[in-house]
Amino acid sequence: MADKMIALRLDKNLYERIAEDAARENRSINNYIVTKLSEAVPTNNLEQRQIVGSVVRGDKINMANDLIEVKGIYYRYDLLANDSVNSRGNYQVIKATGNILTIQELKSE
Repeated sequence: MADKMIALRLDKNLYERIAEDAARENRSINNYIVTKLSEAVPTNNLEQRQIVGSVVRGDKINMANDLIEVKGIYYRYDLLANDSVNSRGNYQVIKATGNILTIQELKSE
């Protein structure tokens, strides 16, 4: 399933609060909003409920075996928009499909 783009209208005060929280967590505003929405929308999938939105250090990703450790459990992963893992970076789980997690490197703005 492809990602969808939407436009949101936020009042200035809400936008500023979101921007401050995202900055405090060293995340983009988009990533912050997606994570909050993922947490708020219920799902029947255990990985979706407990894993999506998690932030994982790059050193928890084993490129040789294509495994990522999240909350003590190993999953296969797909890396969004990158060819290699930055072991010093942080990655967020943005999607879970069965035992395969889609991850994206968090960029500081």
